[in-house]
Amino acid sequence: MDDPKPTSKKQRRLSAFELDSVREAFRRSVRENNVTEANWAEHAKTFIENMIGKHDAIKQR
Repeated sequence: MDDPKPTSKKQRRLSAFELDSVREAFRRSVRENNVTEANWAEHAKTFIENMIGKHDAIKQR
């Protein structure tokens, strides 16, 4: 079975509240950008990459 602990300081588990916030932000982004269901996977990839980039920028301040 996989070790549930993060393997580095950069990795951590998100709380249910954080996951719900990300899910709602993604849904809002889909609506605002008129993303079709067929394009959700690519939009999700871009969305998460942008979220990670913003998180890293905030941490570096």
